[in-house]
Amino acid sequence: MKQPVVAEPELRGGTTAEQVSVSIVDRSIRIPVLMFFGSGVLWLAVASFFWVLASSQIYTPTAWWTLPGVAWLSFGRAYPVFLNCLVYGWATCAGIGTGIWLLSRFTDAPLLNPLYPILASLIWNVGLLTGVLSILVGLTSGNELLEFPSYSAFILFLALVMVSLWAITIIWNRKPGTMYISQWYLLGAFLWFAWTYATANVALSLAPAPGVTQPAIAWWYAGSLVDLWLTPIALAVAYYLIPKFAGRSIYSYKLALLSFWGLALFGGWTGMTHLIGGPLPVWMITASIVAKVLMLIPVLAVAANFHRTMESDYGGLRDNLPFRFVVIGAMVYTAYSIEGSIISIRSVAQVTQFTLVTAGHTQLGLLGFCSMVLFGAVYYIVPRLLNRQWLYPKLLTAHFWFTVVGLGLLFFGLTIGGMIQGFGLQDPQVPMSAISDLIQPFLAVQNIGVLLLAIANLGFMVAFTLILLISAPARQRPVAIEQINEASESTEGEVSVA
Repeated sequence: MKQPVVAEPELRGGTTAEQVSVSIVDRSIRIPVLMFFGSGVLWLAVASFFWVLASSQIYTPTAWWTLPGVAWLSFGRAYPVFLNCLVYGWATCAGIGTGIWLLSRFTDAPLLNPLYPILASLIWNVGLLTGVLSILVGLTSGNELLEFPSYSAFILFLALVMVSLWAITIIWNRKPGTMYISQWYLLGAFLWFAWTYATANVALSLAPAPGVTQPAIAWWYAGSLVDLWLTPIALAVAYYLIPKFAGRSIYSYKLALLSFWGLALFGGWTGMTHLIGGPLPVWMITASIVAKVLMLIPVLAVAANFHRTMESDYGGLRDNLPFRFVVIGAMVYTAYSIEGSIISIRSVAQVTQFTLVTAGHTQLGLLGFCSMVLFGAVYYIVPRLLNRQWLYPKLLTAHFWFTVVGLGLLFFGLTIGGMIQGFGLQDPQVPMSAISDLIQPFLAVQNIGVLLLAIANLGFMVAFTLILLISAPARQRPVAIEQINEASESTEGEVSVA
C-alpha cells in the first residue's frame, strides 16, 4: 500500500498558490474552530475551580474554604461537575475544534457553510451548561460521566450529530486518494462517540435496563468514551503533528493501520474491568480484562511508530512547545495503557480496586495524555488561524512545567497513597482510621499537584485570551520550529511556538 505523506506547503516549501490555498482554508474555519477552542478553555477554567474545591474537600472536609455548609457545592456535586467540565467541556470542545481544523486541512478546501459548526458549538455549550447546573441542584443520574439529565443529554446529542454528519460529509467529499491515518481516527471517533453516547443514555435514562445491567452499561460507556472518543482524537493530532515536527513521513503506515484497527476492535470492551468482583457473569469481566491486555498491541504499535518516525531525534523538544506537549502526551499514553492493563488483572485489582490508584490512573489518561496533546494542538493551530504569534513566552513555558510537575505530584500521591490504602484494606486487623491517617500525606501531595495544574490552566487561559484580544501580527507566518527558549530570555514579547 502506498504510504500517504503528511506535509503542508508551509513545511514542504510549497508554491505560493499552495500557501494561499492553506490561508483560505484557515480563514474559512477560523470562527467555528476558535469558538470550540474558546469554550473549551473557559470550561477548563471552570473545571479547575471545582477540582481544587473537590480535592480540598477530600483532604480537609471541615475547613472553611471547602464550603462545608453549602449543599450545592458539596463533594458529591463538585467532583462530577469537575469531571464533566473536563471531559465534555475542555477535552471534547478542543477535540472537535481540532478535528474541524484537521479535516479541513486534509481536504484542502474552504468550509462552505461555517454556520453549521458554529450552531453546533452553541448547542453543545447550551447542553453542557444545563447539565452542569442540573448537577449542582441535585438533578443527576449518579452514573459517572452520564450524570446529565435526559434533556441535557439530548441537547448534547443533537450537537454531536450535527458535527458528526459534517465530518462524514467532509471525508466523503475529499479529493480522490488514500485517507491519511488521522482521518481514519477522526472518522471513527465521531461515529463511535455519537453511537455510544446515544446508546448509554437510552439504556440508562429513556428505557432503563433492569438491575445490575445498569452499572455494566455505565462502565462500558465510560471505557468507550476514553478509548473510542478521546484517544482517537488525541492520536489523530499526534499522527499529524509528530511527522510534521520531525520533517518526515510517518515511519510505517501499516503499523498506523494496526493501531487504528486494534483500537477499534478492543477499545469498546475495556470498561467493565471496574466491575471485577461485581454481580455480573464472569465471562463479561474476563472479556473486558482480555481486551484491556490486548490493547497493548495497538498501543505498542503507536509507540514504535512514533519513535521510529522521530529516529531517536528528540532535540526539538527543547525548542518547540507544541512538539513538547504532543510528544510528552504520546509517551504518557504508553505508560497509561500499560498501567491500565496491569491494574485490570484480577490479582492486582484485589489491591488497587476502590482505592486512589484508580483515580490516579484516570487523571493520568485525561490530563497526561489527552490534555497534553490537545494543549499542543491549540498552541500549533491558533497562530495559523489568527496569523499572530503567542505573547509572553515565559507564560507558555510556565504552563508546560506547571502542568508536568503538577501531574507528576498528582499521579505520585494518588498511586503510592492508593497502594498503601489497598494493602491496608486487605488486612482486617488495620482499622479504617489508621488507613485514613496513612494516606493523609499523599492526599496533601495530590492537593499540591491539583493546585499547580489549576494555576497552569489559568495561565493557559490568559495566554489564549491575550492572543485573541491583542492584534500583534506575526513578522512571518509560523513555520516548523522557532526558538522559544531564546525568545523567553526576554521578559516579554512575541514568540511563535509552531
